[in-house]
Amino acid sequence: MANDGDDVSIAPRRKSNVPLTISPVKPVMKFMPTYRLESIKPLNREICEKIIKSVCDTAFATFTYSPKIALRVATEVSEEIKNRIKSHNFDRYRLICVVTIGEKCFQGYFSLLSFLWDSGKDGYISYVYDVPDFFVVITLFYLYYD
Repeated sequence: MANDGDDVSIAPRRKSNVPLTISPVKPVMKFMPTYRLESIKPLNREICEKIIKSVCDTAFATFTYSPKIALRVATEVSEEIKNRIKSHNFDRYRLICVVTIGEKCFQGYFSLLSFLWDSGKDGYISYVYDVPDFFVVITLFYLYYD
């Protein structure tokens, strides 16, 4: 056999006297289902309606329509509404808040949203703020989360 100049020797491995330690594997936590179908603290529509109205009236009392400002204000209003409703700790509800701000320039407005939901537990709240220069439509969807 030809040697290319690589002196590679195969030597038997030495056995170490250091014991091999294996860290214990943490067991995977398994949660048992609660089989609870109703929420302990269900969503209260009246409280949500009051929150939406107060946030909207405060945010748009001195608002003058501008497309760039409207985007930022819509985001802030949406987050404020969700945070205030979440602070009431309604049990097992997911919230989706859609805020639409439009300028009135002799045009029409049409909006369509479609969901697959349980009509007994899921729903929506809509609020319209209308002034001569612009309009605001706020829709809060509350979806029961099993």
